[in-house]
Amino acid sequence: MEPLARLQAHIGNLKDLREVIGALRGLAATHVQEGQAALPGIRSYVATVEDAIAEAAALGPASGREQVDPNGPGKGALLLISSEHGFVGGFNERLLERASDALSPDKALFVVGTRGATLASERGLEVQQSFEMATRVAGVLAMSRQVATALSGFEAAEVIFARYRLGGGFDVSQQTILPLDPSLMSGSRLRSPPLHHLDRLLLLRRLAEEYLLAEITRCMVENMTSENGARLRATETADRNIEDRLRQLKTNEQALRQASVTDELLELVTAAESLQSPE
Repeated sequence: MEPLARLQAHIGNLKDLREVIGALRGLAATHVQEGQAALPGIRSYVATVEDAIAEAAALGPASGREQVDPNGPGKGALLLISSEHGFVGGFNERLLERASDALSPDKALFVVGTRGATLASERGLEVQQSFEMATRVAGVLAMSRQVATALSGFEAAEVIFARYRLGGGFDVSQQTILPLDPSLMSGSRLRSPPLHHLDRLLLLRRLAEEYLLAEITRCMVENMTSENGARLRATETADRNIEDRLRQLKTNEQALRQASVTDELLELVTAAESLQSPE
């Protein structure tokens, strides 16, 4: 294939790639908006469960942690939430680095997100169970229920996730969900005790389970929004790089076209001269 033809084929391929990048960028922007819209309601629900725990704790005297934690083995659980798909830069690597630092022999590693599970295996980390990461906000609750069920047998549970920041940024965050923070047990604003039909201990245990589900759901939505923010930045960078490359290739194309025209003119002139020259 001639240089000009190869160059034009390269330009065509880059244009096709730019269309794909544009589609990914549009999806990422949509998912960021979905996450931003969902986060206030989820955070409000977590706060409601926290208030309920404080109110339940206020029904009786202060108790030890063993009275509110779910029954289970002494080994704790470390939950890593990562992305399901790629094109997110160093997003998953940062999360996995934190998880590697936090992991210890007394913690079982659970991973949400195919990318994180793959990276963990590549680093030789033992994953007790992995889950696919939901790709839309509407699918988060069903997935978080599965994860909460897997963690419900542990008396200690921590989660590592990407906490969303406005503007598309994120912070790698590590949070303890179980055992319940003692501050949750002492923050009641009750003026009169609530009506309840469950034993206080059972009520606290049920609320601890609900808190686990609520926090996992919140962390997953935070992570999903952060993931798409990272993907949005990655696609924007890729689009700029493609634009710069296309500009350079088009300049080269113009130069090759000009050189081709010049060569054709020279051939015509040479042919004309050869016809006019005496034999």
